[in-house]
Amino acid sequence: MITLTPDEVALLKAILTSLRGIKIRDIDKALVILSKRDRRQSSSGSDRTEKT
Repeated sequence: MITLTPDEVALLKAILTSLRGIKIRDIDKALVILSKRDRRQSSSGSDRTEKT
């Protein structure tokens, strides 16, 4: 069991309240947009690699 501070409890409540307000349809749209972007990046061959 985890003990949370009052600030952490308030933050979790705020996050959960915000998540409850998000519609499933909006989440689906976001996933479609992200998957299209991901496909575009992988097909163009521009994989992100860090140069050190």
